[in-house]
Amino acid sequence: MDEENEVPDEAEEEKKTKKFNIAVVGRAIKKFFYETIVYPMYILTHPIQGFTEFKNEKKAKMWAAISILVLYVLMEIFAYQYEGIITNKNNPEKFNSLQIIIYGVIPPVVLAIANWSVTTLLDGKGRMKEIFMMICYSLVPTMLIGYLNILLSNVLTLDEAQFITLLNIIGWVLTGFMVFMGLVVIHEYGMGKTLWSIILTILAALIIAFIALLIFDLAQQIYGFVYSLYKEITTRYF
Repeated sequence: MDEENEVPDEAEEEKKTKKFNIAVVGRAIKKFFYETIVYPMYILTHPIQGFTEFKNEKKAKMWAAISILVLYVLMEIFAYQYEGIITNKNNPEKFNSLQIIIYGVIPPVVLAIANWSVTTLLDGKGRMKEIFMMICYSLVPTMLIGYLNILLSNVLTLDEAQFITLLNIIGWVLTGFMVFMGLVVIHEYGMGKTLWSIILTILAALIIAFIALLIFDLAQQIYGFVYSLYKEITTRYF
């Protein structure tokens, strides 16, 4: 008798476990969607209040910022491969996912370092972590419009392709607006000082990029010298 009662109990327990797992996954998806889409769009529509909460109430999450950056890079990869022929001028045979990842990840990192370096000298209140997260959150409009354009480019005609270009411009304007307002709130700057810090940030980013290229070129030359020396020694003596 006990064995007969035990079977339904096990089945009931299994059902409860499945329901629990589904509920956990559902909550995780809902939280991910809120942190990576809903909250950044709230900041876009309420920039002062949104970025104040972002900074003072610690509502920004590093995992969400990195997730947004990953989604942005994936959008660039999908656009390269699957964007419609009317707007896609890329050669599929030259597809290099690593190059796209580097071009997607490096600019936010370099800009965060450059802005932090500049604003430290200009009495800015923002930390590097906050600047990086703000830049990533600001990519959401461009990222969402990018995914939309991938779909539209496969259904619109050549005459309608200008609509996609217009959407791209809108996306980057919204991203620029979010970055500007983010700098105003995070560093507690006025409009004029924010513009000045942006100019200096661009100059600092160019200097960082130039130094990085020099180091990369020097590393390549050292590697080439060491490798040729190794080949010479192994050819002569072994």
